[in-house]
Amino acid sequence: MWWYTDQVRLRSERQAINQLDSEWFQNPNWFFDKKDRLTLAFNIVIARGCFPLLLIYHNTFPVSPPSVRPADGETRLSYHQYGSGGDLCLHIRNDNWMPDILGADMIKSARCLLEMETPSERGGTVYAPSAHDVPEVLALASKAHRFYIDSLAYSVLIKNDIDGQLIEVGINISGSQTSVAYLLAIGREEGNVKLTQTPKTLKEFCIVVKGIVCVVDVSTSELQKIEKLSTLRDLLGARLMLRDDLDWVVLLKDSEGKFLFFYHRSNDNNLSIYTVVIAPSEEFRSGISSSCIQDKTVGIIGLGSLGSKIAISLARTGVRAFCLVDGDILHVGNIERHDGDWRDVGRHKVDLTAHRLRFIHCDIRISVWRNAIGAQISSQRAASVNQSLASCDLLIDATANPDVFNHVANLCIRHNQTLVWGSVYAGGVGGEIARARFGKDPSPYDIRNAVDRYYTTCSEAPPVSAGYGYDGSVGQSTPMQASDADVSTFAAYLTGLVIDALVESEPSEYEAHAYLVGLRRGWMFSGPLDIHPIITEAPIRNSFLTKENCTLELDFIRSLLQ
Repeated sequence: MWWYTDQVRLRSERQAINQLDSEWFQNPNWFFDKKDRLTLAFNIVIARGCFPLLLIYHNTFPVSPPSVRPADGETRLSYHQYGSGGDLCLHIRNDNWMPDILGADMIKSARCLLEMETPSERGGTVYAPSAHDVPEVLALASKAHRFYIDSLAYSVLIKNDIDGQLIEVGINISGSQTSVAYLLAIGREEGNVKLTQTPKTLKEFCIVVKGIVCVVDVSTSELQKIEKLSTLRDLLGARLMLRDDLDWVVLLKDSEGKFLFFYHRSNDNNLSIYTVVIAPSEEFRSGISSSCIQDKTVGIIGLGSLGSKIAISLARTGVRAFCLVDGDILHVGNIERHDGDWRDVGRHKVDLTAHRLRFIHCDIRISVWRNAIGAQISSQRAASVNQSLASCDLLIDATANPDVFNHVANLCIRHNQTLVWGSVYAGGVGGEIARARFGKDPSPYDIRNAVDRYYTTCSEAPPVSAGYGYDGSVGQSTPMQASDADVSTFAAYLTGLVIDALVESEPSEYEAHAYLVGLRRGWMFSGPLDIHPIITEAPIRNSFLTKENCTLELDFIRSLLQ
């Protein structure tokens, strides 16, 4: 909690509030709310009345601004308010917040808003001005119907107690010449436990059908002759307790331990026979132990061309938990470089990326935020986004936006996190990648400054655009020009930096803190793969928490907790 780790700031906050004019600022009362947020109840007294308010310091303060809202949580005080009882939208907001602004400034801003909206002499409503801006393989070639069994499901199906088990199957018949059925679950109806590697998201594109597994003492060659429902009933007898007027499936395990799959459509005596494909049991191919990274959470800010590719690559490498932040939607022009396609046009980039991630592994866990860092949203919303990012092990800034970098760097410093960032130069001539690991590298600001100093030694300025980023970030006027190959290359470079940090390689594969990488001849680069490493001469960043900062306001904190 900031009020414990940064008691220097806590003292500054209290002192500034104590100096407010008591003629209009009255009855201050400090306390902790149910979320352990430091809160100040107070009244603002002006000509048109007394307004009981709360100043709520979110637990990510001062990265996030505090909220000012009605004390009763219900009243609509202003046109500039996020719903009845919600935060007042003040002239100090999330989109122009600076960490050195004090809570006392927020209180003054609230007074200004309430006085400005005093009704006119005729009683008419007065609104404050708005500032809103937002071999077997070859045989399968002729098999149009296939039933796929993943290696985990196969390890269950080969056991002796599989006879009579219920199964749930997803049959994908969308668009392709090949219909593939996937085993979604195995088990009895009571407490049906998922025992397959199939992602739940796959159901969106499948017809879901239930059925049973039957073990029979019949050869494969005999079972392959079954084409009619009547023949299957003759074989299984009373074991086939499934109605003719419903769709269902049967997976047969023969005397040789092989499998055959039948799909019955309602009121049809003909059976669809699916060729069974069993996934080979293979080790993880990335060469990286999944145990090193599957428990790590990665936060990605910016799910445009670069961020979307990084997210997918990390999931394929073994990362299982993500926090994704982006407020933009996918337009047709983005398809040139983005991981999305026409099926995703009009959707939020963060949603479509999350959707793709869920198809990669069944255990993917994702928190999704449709927000751009620095956009005008409520303080509560901004605090929630920051809290989610603060819980990550590593953050990636893929926005190429210096304002976003400042915000995320501050967050990483306060929460002892590693930050990785990068961008592609206009025209795709090259780009920069950088990393600041907690306890091993200088601060992100020091590394960025070292890169900027390196730029000043070049004969001409780097080919970056006047706007921010190359994918439509907040404040950008025109997008940067770069091909999908350019962006994909840098996504791979950045992913490599991230993986090296997550597995905590010692020594690291990357000796420098930042790299300028050329993709073709131009500017300072002599040609493709012309790499300029940059080492920062600055102190190593250690914990933000110090013993001195944890004792300044202990008496005050104890009084609130008691």
